[in-house]
Amino acid sequence: MRSTNLLRKAKPVNVREAQAQLSKLIRSKSPALVLSHGKPVSFLVSYEDMLDLVESLDELKDKKLLEEIARGRTEYAQGKAIPAERLLKRMGL
Repeated sequence: MRSTNLLRKAKPVNVREAQAQLSKLIRSKSPALVLSHGKPVSFLVSYEDMLDLVESLDELKDKKLLEEIARGRTEYAQGKAIPAERLLKRMGL
């Protein structure tokens, strides 16, 4: 799930409700935004979604990958095709 979708789909719950229904919130695997006095204080997300987020953050550290993404976006905007061979070679596959 994309991070923006996580934020949009997050169910707002107050701290007391989150404490009382923690097991239910965890089983639902749906993101929850925990509020205290109407202000966000915590975010509950499934393990799988957290792994996806961490993987995305790791990818942001890869300068070569980011350069290739920027190049691909430029070519796409210009209507150029991006050869799969080049992408696979850059990825080491």
